[in-house]
Amino acid sequence: MYYIAKLFNAFFLPPGIFVIILFLAAIYSKKAKTLFFLSALLLWGISTKFVSNLLVYPLESGYKLDNISPQAVVVLGGGVNPHDVLKAMPDAFKREVYAILIAKKYNLPLVFSGGGRKINESANVRNDIKTITSVCGCKLTTYFETKSLNTYQNAEFSALLFKKLHLTKNIYLVTSAYHMKRALMMFRRFGFKVIPKPVGFYYNPNYKFLDILPHEGFLNISYKALHEYVGILYFKIKTLL
Repeated sequence: MYYIAKLFNAFFLPPGIFVIILFLAAIYSKKAKTLFFLSALLLWGISTKFVSNLLVYPLESGYKLDNISPQAVVVLGGGVNPHDVLKAMPDAFKREVYAILIAKKYNLPLVFSGGGRKINESANVRNDIKTITSVCGCKLTTYFETKSLNTYQNAEFSALLFKKLHLTKNIYLVTSAYHMKRALMMFRRFGFKVIPKPVGFYYNPNYKFLDILPHEGFLNISYKALHEYVGILYFKIKTLL
């Protein structure tokens, strides 16, 4: 029964159902058979653990550490739901909790970076941090950068905030593991010396047979990894122009 349920979920829920539709289109279509078939294989591939691991591993390993003594902890936002009890989205919540732990451990100020167009992320995360620290009895010095809309602006506006606060730009940087490579490039561009503190790793080398089946969780990981590669490429092109 367990395997029947797994097979049903794999092929009758997205993305598996769309893999089936594309394969059927490849069989019955008089035109574009190759396109439908390759699309089905591609969608299947990026929805498996094997391919998602292949994509995410280079992003989550091989970080360069600067030889510094950090003077602050910077944590990057990752989305909020203002209607929830704890406002930060799951990935972002891991970031802020880990940042609080590091700031408390080393007795350093905590700087949160994240703005928003319609919903101000910093204002919502301020509530999370206040809730966590008050319950745990942690006293932290906190600052909030409230204008950034992307990773480049996280670095840009954080640099301005550090200048305003007369803080040395030697930091622990906290963000999701898959996002760290791009974040490091941008923060170093704005003069920060960084010891990366990644959290929320997706790479998992432990395989089982069912991992060959398409799954929305692995598709989501592949999407995040591909988004990072596009962001890194865009940043490199931008710095050359």
